[in-house]
Amino acid sequence: MVYIISDDAYSSLAIKEQIIDESNNFQDKFRVVFDNKIDFNKIDEKIDKLPKHSVILFTSFYRDMNGVYIPYHRLRSFFQRSKFPVFALNHIHLGEGIIGGYMINPYDQGALAAKKAFELINGKKIASVPIETPSSSYFFDNNILRKYGIPLTDVPSPAEVINGVESFYEKHRRFVENAFALMPLLLLLTTILVLNIIKRISLEKELLRQGKLDYVLLNNIQSAIFWKANDGKILGCNDLLCEIIERDKIDIIGKNVQEIMPGFCDKIQEVPLDCPTSAEIVMKMPFKDKIIFSVRRTYYTDENNQEAGVVTILTDVTEKRRIETERKRHEQFVIQRSKQSEVGEMIASIAHQWKTPLVEISAIAQELIYKRRKKVLGEEDTQKVVDDIMTQVKYMSNTIDDFRQFIKPSSTQTAFDVREAIDTLLSVVNHNVKYNYITINIIQPSKESLLAFGYPNEFKQCVLNIINNAKDSIVKKRESKNTDGIIEIELSSDDTHIYLSISDDGCGIEKSKLESIFDPFMSTKEHGDGFGLYMARLIIEDKMGGKIIAKQKENGAQICITIKKAKGAA
Repeated sequence: MVYIISDDAYSSLAIKEQIIDESNNFQDKFRVVFDNKIDFNKIDEKIDKLPKHSVILFTSFYRDMNGVYIPYHRLRSFFQRSKFPVFALNHIHLGEGIIGGYMINPYDQGALAAKKAFELINGKKIASVPIETPSSSYFFDNNILRKYGIPLTDVPSPAEVINGVESFYEKHRRFVENAFALMPLLLLLTTILVLNIIKRISLEKELLRQGKLDYVLLNNIQSAIFWKANDGKILGCNDLLCEIIERDKIDIIGKNVQEIMPGFCDKIQEVPLDCPTSAEIVMKMPFKDKIIFSVRRTYYTDENNQEAGVVTILTDVTEKRRIETERKRHEQFVIQRSKQSEVGEMIASIAHQWKTPLVEISAIAQELIYKRRKKVLGEEDTQKVVDDIMTQVKYMSNTIDDFRQFIKPSSTQTAFDVREAIDTLLSVVNHNVKYNYITINIIQPSKESLLAFGYPNEFKQCVLNIINNAKDSIVKKRESKNTDGIIEIELSSDDTHIYLSISDDGCGIEKSKLESIFDPFMSTKEHGDGFGLYMARLIIEDKMGGKIIAKQKENGAQICITIKKAKGAA
């Protein structure tokens, strides 16, 4: 804000109109307030209410709004204590506390007035005397500039500054101007030369640093790297490539890749360029075992963004593949070990299932003996006896076949029907479950086929383990509390996944163990080995890419399994 101090004098009112007109040009930049109604005794209160970034323009002030004459010493005191910079229109106030401004020199104003007076005295008519306005100039007080933190360099030029310090340039202005007039070309050439030298030194340092960095990077990664031009000549490589082909770098660079490693080159050339995934090749190196390399090849370009050659990266993955093979064998061993722990349950169930056909066969045998004694056994009766016995034997044989199918590990992933797998499993273990007075209910709202992709026998093992855990939980709960003994299997699906939920009304799972229930050696049973649910997670998540979680129900526990649908089954 620009706060203008004035009074009601005739000259002040004339200035007011001029100032108001000029201020319209700056209304978008700052606010201008013209105040000629001032009680000088309260002027400090008005100043204190001004915005933070304000300045004061003092025009003239002889009497305040109360008609009280304001002596000059009071104005000087006001200038000196003002917390905002005070500008003035009259040079007479310079050195009394104002910062300066574009001001009229009263001496020039008086001289001009005297000149006009002499013209009138000499008989010139008033109407013929032209009106002249005394010129204004910039004047500033350096002491006041420093008081408000305004650098002298911000003062408009040209300006007359009092209390200022003469600079070296002002003292030797002619010499400096002559020097600049005589030597601009020399300075320009010197500057260009110095900048060029600095740039070259900087580029050399950057190239040296980048070269050292490239060397460290190339020789500290666990891959062999070489790059060749379009004509097949090797332009560079790292130390690991030298170790693999047992040649010095000096014998490699500049030579044709076919000449350096002929058999190697043929297999590498079979790998497609810029392939998103790396390919693997097997090489028999001299005096070494076979090595499996992961190979990636890509083009590199020159300064014109044109293909200049090919970079090849060879990574020895022999040990990685050996570890993966060993891990898979170990996983399969552990899965089979876990599966065998379920065999006892299945054999007990088979024993229950075989009781019925054995009783039937025994009854048929008794009937056969009876009819032979009575001599009423005809050919038709004999055939019926044989058919009845074969029906029971076939039932027993199917039970054994289902058991053998469960024991045999799945060698590859294949599409299988989830509902059919569960039904087959239950046909083997259902008698053992019923023996414990437990009911298994299967809920499947939709009758559509639920085809999953994975390992069917291992999947059955997971479901069997969960059902056995549910059965044991119900049996344990009955030791202290009556329960219906219900295991509920719910099946559903969407476009991409199949959802299986197995819940029971047994003891449930403690909340603190929900997160760790699938960890190895973690068991809620007194004599459990903690392998069952761990293997279930290994099969569902690691081998079939699904998800298995445990939940606590209000009355029992729930295991939820999510697996992907087989392609084309959605």
